[in-house]
Amino acid sequence: MSVAWSSLTFTPPLEALQELAASWGWLLREPFMPVLFSSLGDVFIEPDSGGVWWLNTGIAELTQVADSVEHFESLLKSELADEWFLPNLVEQLHAAGKVPGPGECYTFVTMPIFREGKYEVDNINPVPAREHYGLTGSMHKRLRELVDGAHVQVKVATS
Repeated sequence: MSVAWSSLTFTPPLEALQELAASWGWLLREPFMPVLFSSLGDVFIEPDSGGVWWLNTGIAELTQVADSVEHFESLLKSELADEWFLPNLVEQLHAAGKVPGPGECYTFVTMPIFREGKYEVDNINPVPAREHYGLTGSMHKRLRELVDGAHVQVKVATS
């Protein structure tokens, strides 16, 4: 079984886009246009300043991945798409019966910013996109405030 491109992306409803802007506004500080939404809850955006940026909602990381939308579209045909969309993991999730419905994406039981948060089937479930953006954005904001306020250094675990 190989997973189709339509299973790696999704279209969120308007209320999910509003929640994304509200809950992630602390990190997405300038106006942006969404370019593409990963079924794993990540977002590729084009800010007014240009380029395409990847918001990894699991670890609250914003990374420029392309100079333009056209450049980004060409990169979607490269091996980088496997890193961004994790098709093997999505295939495993589908095989386990975890298939998001319309307006849903995946979210983590324990986010990958924590040591126990793994990119594994048992740690990921489909939820309404509005819920995913609200929970991840507000949790990362609170964590960042705690870390910044306490001057604690956190090492982010990756898998």
